[in-house]
Amino acid sequence: MKRFPVCLALLPLLVTLLAGGAQAAELNVTSLTVIPKPDAEQGPPQEAIQMPFITHDRPELAANINDSLFINRFKALAPVKAEPRLPADGFDLAGLAGQTFNVARNDARLLTIHFDAEGCGAYCETYSVAYSFDTRTGRQLNPRELFTPAGVRALSLRMHKEKQRVYRAQVARHEKELKASRKKKDERETIDDLEERIAFNRECLASVEAEGDEVRARKSFNERWEFNAAEARMTAERCSNHASRALDDVGTVSLSLPYDSLRPHLTAYGKSVLLGEGQASSGEVWGQVLRGRIGKLPVVMMLEKQDDGSVSGVYFYEKHRKPIELSGQAEGGKLDLQERDADGNPAARLQLEVGKNLLRGEWVGKQSLWMELRAP
Repeated sequence: MKRFPVCLALLPLLVTLLAGGAQAAELNVTSLTVIPKPDAEQGPPQEAIQMPFITHDRPELAANINDSLFINRFKALAPVKAEPRLPADGFDLAGLAGQTFNVARNDARLLTIHFDAEGCGAYCETYSVAYSFDTRTGRQLNPRELFTPAGVRALSLRMHKEKQRVYRAQVARHEKELKASRKKKDERETIDDLEERIAFNRECLASVEAEGDEVRARKSFNERWEFNAAEARMTAERCSNHASRALDDVGTVSLSLPYDSLRPHLTAYGKSVLLGEGQASSGEVWGQVLRGRIGKLPVVMMLEKQDDGSVSGVYFYEKHRKPIELSGQAEGGKLDLQERDADGNPAARLQLEVGKNLLRGEWVGKQSLWMELRAP
């Protein structure tokens, strides 16, 4: 048999190819500054609003991520190309006073963008949110796809126990401080403050303890997830509302979870994207950028589904790029959506079948048009 020499320099590439394919090129993330209209009625005056823009050798992959981020943050499609100063025409900035971001992970499997923002309604306050993407396809990661039902319950119970531990520790800490304060005969104001904090944290603890049965029956997470370079982070929102926030010494409760510790709780797709094991894919359409046509017109859609089967979302005709609100119900493999106009009035009905990475059916308005959309 004839033998062919192998260059030693090519061995690492051959090993990678045999193991399942060469690693994808890293995504490039640049920062854009969003510029609101000076006369726009956006509520509070905006400070710096920064937004990431992704580029890649595969433009369709970058477009999936960009559209997902812009729909989530501004209910708008992403610009086709990066503009360092981006006019906010068509962006929903209501209540957003400022926003910065950082890249928490960017490698061959995952891209994670972490946002710190200030939101304003009756009051203004800061908050954080993160979005993660499968860099093979541009799919937004949804815990519904990553964790088994048993995994959702197990990790929800773990967070439930952690919240109880944190609040009990906080109560004990304040009780110790109160005892010392009384012994020193501190001012009444100091003692009253500690008593208020103890009462508040006891109420939070009682509220958490009362959630036990609900947590054991969970089908999805109430917590936020962030998938960073070294670990995953699961975060439960704080107990306090704005009025009682000054008494909330605990704030949000987070669990840092090494990826390997998640193994028993992951689906095959979860293991593929979080642990790099296997080549499993996901067929979920929820929370994904869906692309297709209504009749002959190209459209982009994103839908979210709740545990009760209710669905809400938005879609855009690529030509007009204006958001059209959707709401409805999913049952079995059927999806019935109502399209509403800018004034909230019914405008059309979408009757669709849900398949693997696929929606297809009819748009029924003044006429009936075939429609079909696909997820990455």
